[in-house]
Amino acid sequence: MVRISVIVENNSTKPNIIAEHGLSLYIEACGHQFFFDLGQGHLFAQNAVSMGINVADAEFAIVSHGHYDHGGGIANFMQLNKTAKVYLHSDGFGMHYSLKDNNFYKYIGLDQTLVNHKRIELTNGVLQLANGLTLFSGIQNNNCISPANNLIFKKVGECYINDNFTHEQSLIISDGNNTILLAGCAHSGILNIINKAQQITQRQITHVLSGFHIKGVDNKEFISKMANQLLQINCKYYTCHCTGNEQYAQLKAIMGNRIEYATAGTVIEIE
Repeated sequence: MVRISVIVENNSTKPNIIAEHGLSLYIEACGHQFFFDLGQGHLFAQNAVSMGINVADAEFAIVSHGHYDHGGGIANFMQLNKTAKVYLHSDGFGMHYSLKDNNFYKYIGLDQTLVNHKRIELTNGVLQLANGLTLFSGIQNNNCISPANNLIFKKVGECYINDNFTHEQSLIISDGNNTILLAGCAHSGILNIINKAQQITQRQITHVLSGFHIKGVDNKEFISKMANQLLQINCKYYTCHCTGNEQYAQLKAIMGNRIEYATAGTVIEIE
């Protein structure tokens, strides 16, 4: 069985679990227990305690990409857990920005003081973390890329250029008959990530948990296209974080019981 506890998410329906713009999951799978993303800072640890999870018990942590709302808790994690490694893509410490009103570029990257930390393991390509746990990056296709990506940049020298999200990585959990895909924001396009995962494993993905990065996207045609293509893949979807409540409602209207929203405090058990 795979058990996924949603520690941090933009919404919470439980009084003892606090919401924030961010994502953190606690995974128990393939005989291991670990974090996938760590939210903005300290909240993941507070909510973990409320859910009966001891941060010090995690064997490692994965950060899906180099944005503060997924990796802002790295320093807190390493303070509470004295031995675990943090797996981050080798481009994860890039200078990442979001374009705001009045042409203001807001820094949304990670804490640069951690760049040379000995417990941060930089990754690239396909990495077998353990039996049944495969970390991967390097998405090439450009099917159904969210228009919201147009506001996200990286700084190279003195220039701001559109981010190509090479720093994004996802996880495949292979457990019995289930092949589960975890992604953070799916900036590279959730359909492209699923396709890559199936190429790597040569197995049908059975479950997906990911944000879809369509919050704020006012394009019903695009969302309808995404929903219908997701339906063509025979799996169960759980979405969260950067999908957006209104956009999720549009997906739900098309996809029905094939998709659910995973709020903070939710525990998903896949047998």
